[in-house]
Amino acid sequence: MNEQQLQDPNEQARIRNFLRIGGLSILSLGLVFTAIGLISFFSAFASFGSGNPSDGFPRYFWCVFVGFPLIAVGGWLSSLGFLGAFQRYIAGESAPVAKDVVNYMGENAAPGVKAFAKSVTEGIYEAKAEHDQQVKD
Repeated sequence: MNEQQLQDPNEQARIRNFLRIGGLSILSLGLVFTAIGLISFFSAFASFGSGNPSDGFPRYFWCVFVGFPLIAVGGWLSSLGFLGAFQRYIAGESAPVAKDVVNYMGENAAPGVKAFAKSVTEGIYEAKAEHDQQVKD
């Protein structure tokens, strides 16, 4: 299966842009709601002793309960939108290292593999010689 069968470039770009823009927008909205709720919560403590009963109650704390799920959904959508770019970055960073490791292991393992193959070959020849000697006797 080739790459053309897996994806339509125009459709994929449209979906990726939707995930990126939509995810960042929802994430930003969630941060704003959370900030409003937390500011309301902490400012209620600052005005707690003012004598007005409504001053000590955090009026917009409910925004935190709206903001946290929006942050989660926005972060999830954004991570999907930027997943390909992130994986290309990781592949670009790790491919040279993997190549160097494989080359290093190949160069340094060659003498050991050669010695092992030589030992196996000698063992086969010795076993054949012993077998031929036993057949003659």
